[in-house]
Amino acid sequence: MKKFARIIAVALLVVMALSLVSCSSSFGSIKSNFEKHGYTYVKDADSESTSKTITAELEQGDISCTPHLFKTDGFLGVDVYALVLEFGSDKDMQAAMEESATIQGLVKDAQESQLVNGNCLLIPISLTKADDMIKIFNGEKLD
Repeated sequence: MKKFARIIAVALLVVMALSLVSCSSSFGSIKSNFEKHGYTYVKDADSESTSKTITAELEQGDISCTPHLFKTDGFLGVDVYALVLEFGSDKDMQAAMEESATIQGLVKDAQESQLVNGNCLLIPISLTKADDMIKIFNGEKLD
């Protein structure tokens, strides 16, 4: 009986430890992936018009998110941007995707699984580099 109680106690500790780890944000690894591929983190992401529109819309629904913007050189020297929205939890992100018409317009259902990584949502602001951004966002290697 003592052995069974110890096994249960150890199992509960493992479950608790895993639940603490799962609460962390996935943004750190996403940022690292973008920087490895030559993207620059833009400190003032709030000034970008797409992020302003989305964050204002979400604040009306009492959902907060932190916008993160990455830029790189595009075709003919025009800067290309990737917007990553970091939510407090997966639940907040799902609510935002259901409530925000702007997010629904930018994220198609077919791409939803590729544009979600933990509690972060990618909005590629580029037609030419969107596929590469999705691969970088998900930690995949580029071709």
